[in-house]
Amino acid sequence: MTGRDRRPAEGGRGPFASGPGGVRVRFFTHHDATWTAPLHLRELPGGFITRFGEGFLESYHRAFARSPHAVVAVAEDLATGRVVGALFGTLDTRAHYGFLVRHHGPELAVRIFVRAARDSVLARDLVRSRAARYARGVVRYLFSGGRTARAKDGPAERVGLLEHVMVDAGYRRRGVGSALVAAYEERARAAGLERLELVTLPGERGAGAFYERLGWRPGGERVSRSGERFAFYSRPLVDASASSPRGSTG
Repeated sequence: MTGRDRRPAEGGRGPFASGPGGVRVRFFTHHDATWTAPLHLRELPGGFITRFGEGFLESYHRAFARSPHAVVAVAEDLATGRVVGALFGTLDTRAHYGFLVRHHGPELAVRIFVRAARDSVLARDLVRSRAARYARGVVRYLFSGGRTARAKDGPAERVGLLEHVMVDAGYRRRGVGSALVAAYEERARAAGLERLELVTLPGERGAGAFYERLGWRPGGERVSRSGERFAFYSRPLVDASASSPRGSTG
């Protein structure tokens, strides 16, 4: 944490000391949303979530970071104090979004509807592609009493989802993105996860080549419920050759 903000970290519950020269990677604090929201708008302008505006993103980033089932890491320029990169990932995706619904759902919903009320195109796209799915997810969570699903045949594989990575254009190719991803992988291993996943835009529009250089494995194409096509990647965190098969009795 900088000398200007001594509040405890939220997005991972502890400090990092890693980072490329002149930049340190640390966990998100409440104040960082004033940096990460405009960064998100600039560097990931094609994402549907950015259409809800900077105010929504500030609230969403803070809510995301408060979840005990998520990691939010930021990269801070030590000379200026600016946040120049950020990563948002889950350690238990279902539990994380359950936390958001329970603790921050009304606040985020109000911001979404206010924005949609001012933008008829956004409102139409929201209704057509996402509203019903979001509502079903909320209803399922509420009727489950907030419980996450359990696998019927033994314990489920513990998998995290890398949701967003963003780096200021002036700090690219300096190892900032790699340091953020490494921080997330480190925390995921410490939490006992076995694998991480992500999707990115296919081909040159996406960041697949970057993730492959970091050891992520391509896994084909995924099509979202709203019809968008993405390239799928995964990152094993456990050496399969060093672990016993599931269900083995020794």
